[in-house]
Amino acid sequence: MNKIKFIALSALVGLASVSCTDVLDDNVNPDKAHVIDAKVGLPVLVFYAQQINYDNAEYNSYFSQMLTTTDKTKLSSGYSYKSEWELLTMNRHPQWRRHFYDICKNGQNLIANSQAINSPNYELITRTIRLMSTQLTTDEFGDMPRSQALQSNSPQYDTQASIYAWMFQEAEDLIKMYDDPAIAQSPDNQKIGFDIDRVYGGDLNRWKGLVLAIKARLLLRNIPNIDRSAATCQKIVEAADAAIQQWRKGELLYGSWFGNEPRYNFSGGTGEQSCVWSVAQPKINTWESRGNLLSEAVPTKFFMVDLLGIGKPDDEKLCGQWVAESQHDGWANDPRCGLLMIARTGPTSSSIEAPKIKMRYLDANIGMGSSYKAVNFPDMYMGSYAGATTGYNPLFTMEELYFIKAEALYWLGDKTQACALVKEATEHNIQRHLDFFLAKYPNPNYNEKTDNKYPGDASASGVPGFQAKQWWDLQVDAFLNNTEDYTEKVVRGQVVRTYNVHKVTERGNKHWFFNPSEFSLSDLMQQKYIALYLQAEQWTDMRRYHYSNNRNKYGIGDSQEIIYPTLRRPYNLYTAYWIDGLTEAQKENTWIQRINYDPETEEKYNRAELERLGAYKNYKWLQEPMIWARSYGEVKSLTGE
Repeated sequence: MNKIKFIALSALVGLASVSCTDVLDDNVNPDKAHVIDAKVGLPVLVFYAQQINYDNAEYNSYFSQMLTTTDKTKLSSGYSYKSEWELLTMNRHPQWRRHFYDICKNGQNLIANSQAINSPNYELITRTIRLMSTQLTTDEFGDMPRSQALQSNSPQYDTQASIYAWMFQEAEDLIKMYDDPAIAQSPDNQKIGFDIDRVYGGDLNRWKGLVLAIKARLLLRNIPNIDRSAATCQKIVEAADAAIQQWRKGELLYGSWFGNEPRYNFSGGTGEQSCVWSVAQPKINTWESRGNLLSEAVPTKFFMVDLLGIGKPDDEKLCGQWVAESQHDGWANDPRCGLLMIARTGPTSSSIEAPKIKMRYLDANIGMGSSYKAVNFPDMYMGSYAGATTGYNPLFTMEELYFIKAEALYWLGDKTQACALVKEATEHNIQRHLDFFLAKYPNPNYNEKTDNKYPGDASASGVPGFQAKQWWDLQVDAFLNNTEDYTEKVVRGQVVRTYNVHKVTERGNKHWFFNPSEFSLSDLMQQKYIALYLQAEQWTDMRRYHYSNNRNKYGIGDSQEIIYPTLRRPYNLYTAYWIDGLTEAQKENTWIQRINYDPETEEKYNRAELERLGAYKNYKWLQEPMIWARSYGEVKSLTGE
């Protein structure tokens, strides 16, 4: 195999004659199917497993308003999910093809070959990937083909409830298979190494952990809108615990805390072989996927000011500067600010051209002022899986499991333990990004006496500065525990304090997220939002909680708590869909809820099904909530019709 070859076919067209070889064999007729064995097909399927996570996260980081662009309107590339939400004129959504064609059809062939050679380990891994892909896809599109997906050019769409019923059953069936020694330890299982499985090297115990994690995520869909009962919350806690413990068994790939979470790794390489979030901006062919375009992405005000707590947010001249609050308080309350992005040079403000190094941001889709250029905004190629080509793409993170468990505990009424779990997960999320920073940015002037290798200020040349470990530890402690550090001296009989680090409640957004006596659901979900940086699940959470904010006044639970208080709809949304004919109150409660079905395949070959659903070229379909995002009590069962 010289390279990966992709055939531009519809996800639902001609599936009966297409095999894995169509994407693997470079030296034969690309329009003809050929016989292959599972060890050749599995590397590509594992590649697609990480790719579909990226496909969805690349969309969802804009839908959840973590990232925006410098332009008010959709980019010249036509990726309107980044700005106006005018999706109906787009000709393709890569995650649709990725699921049906790249994963389901190739997976079907892999399962058949696994059974033919009596090596069930291939089937277990394939079905695990297919389960994950099904969950990701239905949570983006809703109803979709499943039972007839590979049987016809125009298959019937299954309801989302029936798809959830299938996913729950498939998870249970897979867990039983993983637990069966006759299957998982079959002497006929072919050896699978990291050259074939770049996530786990064929380790079925670790793949089982992903099934358990997906089960926990599926169960979480019950809250807050379907089933908040103690029994359901307890099931969520148990499922999350089972996944956590499974990823801590045996020799650990990623240290004692991250354990064996699934990460797609490819050391070196270019193009498709590089980390999808890297500066290489890899994509498949010219149309099958999209480069990450983090080079054009801008962090939002919601993310930077309200969540990370950037310094002096109300002062246009000082906001975003390293010394905004004091020379010792860094960029923001949250130390991850300097781990996820690098500040750049640009005008001090819209009215002051004098250059300053700042962490700049924009309201979603508001556009930048005439004084600025895109290069004035932060370099986003930082963080554990958005850095170099040696980065990785996680299929599921350990932090998410902790947040799943914490959310269920919160609804059980155990706010103290929920707060402790959120704090622990956040502490290790900081460490995740710090580990990558220390590896990617070694200080060439490192001095062991001053220990100046931890992230600090940025330079005019666009590279990070460095600080001593003592300073970094004080920042992390202040963020997690609202502590302060100061020195005292007596001046004219009076004790004078010189602060090294202020409490977070005295700077930035002045909010301490981990206050055990005042811990809220909002604190929990906002910290989960940050920990799921560049992960698809972030948008699902916002939809589950109805984009709850101070404008739409959508209260959650008995206490009617607002989850994302300062969140607001993006500026300059496409008027015909999101503005015209709506009252102000209706506008605030009208948000994007799903993606339209892939126009390149479904509108051409399955129009009748789209019309039956009311989804054909209908922008209101984009506003239709998922089964798990309807009002509380409207849906009685996640799996009931």
